[in-house]
Amino acid sequence: MTKVAALVAAAGVALAAYFWTGRPDPVVPTPTPTTTFVPTHGTVPYRGMAIQVASGYKPAETFGPLLEEIADLGANTVLLSVAGFMEHARSQAIYVDARKVPAPNDFQRLIAQAHQLGLKVIVMPIVLLKNPQGSEWRGVIEPPDWDDWWRQYNEFILYFADIAREGKADALIVGSELVSTEKYTAKWRKLVAAVRPRFWGGELGYSANWDHYRPVQFWDDLDFIGMTSYYKLADRENPTVEEIVQRWQPIRKDILAWQRRIGKPLLLTEVGWCSQEGAAMAPWNYYQNQNGTPAALEEQRRLYEAFIRVWDDTPELMGVIWWEWRDSNGGPGDYGYTPKNKPAEQVLRRWLAAGKEAASSQPAATPK
Repeated sequence: MTKVAALVAAAGVALAAYFWTGRPDPVVPTPTPTTTFVPTHGTVPYRGMAIQVASGYKPAETFGPLLEEIADLGANTVLLSVAGFMEHARSQAIYVDARKVPAPNDFQRLIAQAHQLGLKVIVMPIVLLKNPQGSEWRGVIEPPDWDDWWRQYNEFILYFADIAREGKADALIVGSELVSTEKYTAKWRKLVAAVRPRFWGGELGYSANWDHYRPVQFWDDLDFIGMTSYYKLADRENPTVEEIVQRWQPIRKDILAWQRRIGKPLLLTEVGWCSQEGAAMAPWNYYQNQNGTPAALEEQRRLYEAFIRVWDDTPELMGVIWWEWRDSNGGPGDYGYTPKNKPAEQVLRRWLAAGKEAASSQPAATPK
């Protein structure tokens, strides 16, 4: 990404003021209490794809075609990921780059476009590091003043809660992979309590890192469990589908045993692998082997197939969001996460088509 100063441009300053100053709270109805989740067999309610909404310039023209492509895939959901920034892991401020985020009305129109295409919408604000030092990422942030950071983070999430409400989004994720913040349970509970009356009518969740969902102690305040899925699934490049399935089985068993104790539906918020040889060994590592090869495309395809074999028709599963769909052609020369124009896309299309057919023959209510 192009490096930019923290909201020094006039447009950025104006946007920051709009975000963080005291706009009057909307008059809201009393939120409906969440109900007990009862697993049911059948199609996964949320079957979708993620888009990183990373531009404020003509978002309808930029992201509208991607929404159409996702609907054409057979998906019924899109996750819109939108970022606020910290300079690095030990910075204090959370800020929004006006060039990277659609204005509120534009964002709401984007949600409306998705709904017109028959897509449910999940909004997921995330924190990204603009200039990480070494291997820093959002999971290790340590600002100098935690109380001030939490004040800013609350305002950041409430801003997007208002957008999600006005756009009638179906769900809002109040945080993603903020591992070092998860020890502040009371702060998270306070945030969720503040968000709920601002985002009535939709479901609230949090997206935990794949290796850190157990320590989270505020799941009972939310409507669903979110987690990523970047598990190590092989010890070598180009594993077979059967080998990947074998590695998934105990992971799935462990997750679902824990999920049943929590009693909330599970949304896998980021399911995906780069088309790189060795992707199964370190799915989180985009930089490990940046070469587009036939073997890399086949490894990605096998990872998609194995996941579907293991997780399809899991009654505890609220949804699967595949990571990610981009404004690019994808294809054999692309070594990123997108399955676009790669063999994995055909695997995905078959799964989505099967889910669509199952949903039309036996509609399943969205679990709470």
